[in-house]
Amino acid sequence: MVLEQAKTDKDYSKLVAHIYQASDFDFVGIALQQPYYPFLIKWRFAAGNQSERFRQIVLRRGFGIAGLVFRTGKPFYNNDLSEYSISNKLYTPIASVESLWGAVAVPISTQSGAVSAVLLAGYRRQQIVSAATVSRLIGYLND
Repeated sequence: MVLEQAKTDKDYSKLVAHIYQASDFDFVGIALQQPYYPFLIKWRFAAGNQSERFRQIVLRRGFGIAGLVFRTGKPFYNNDLSEYSISNKLYTPIASVESLWGAVAVPISTQSGAVSAVLLAGYRRQQIVSAATVSRLIGYLND
């Protein structure tokens, strides 16, 4: 879906910093999947983070926001992330650790179409996210 823009760690770091500075998001992060079994997903880059606890979050494909976006290759957005408990498949540890109320996540894909990373942006306040927010976030990838 989304073009491969960031190819190195430096590019991902610059992308996160640019979106955070140019937008009103309270948190911006990128999760990457390990290239080897068990293909764990970890949040590697962030801006606006409250602590470094986000680095300890480990997900699998299909679980949490990043896992869901990796599995489906489709954007995700939600305005009440607190509704998901730890027993729910959509439990969002990043939302819990970073106190996010609403968030939007989009895949970053390679030219072959495989999802290589997930870009997430969120709010700690009651700011509505929608399909328009998804489009705005994708726009940053195409800058």
